[in-house]
Amino acid sequence: MLEHATKVVEGVFENRIRQQVKIDDMQFGYMPGKGTTNAVFVVIQLHEKYGAKGKKVLFIYLFIF
Repeated sequence: MLEHATKVVEGVFENRIRQQVKIDDMQFGYMPGKGTTNAVFVVIQLHEKYGAKGKKVLFIYLFIF
């Protein structure tokens, strides 16, 4: 029963935080409707399009814990 109550409280906190904080549209993962597969698709598309023009593409991954 405690698990269910925790999920309800977590949902309330998440809703309140999302109302107060502006999250950029480029944020992937932990966002409704935006998973990491979307980010992988974008990376592949960029790599293919720039590669076709003979340009280099550099990617930086940031892991913040």
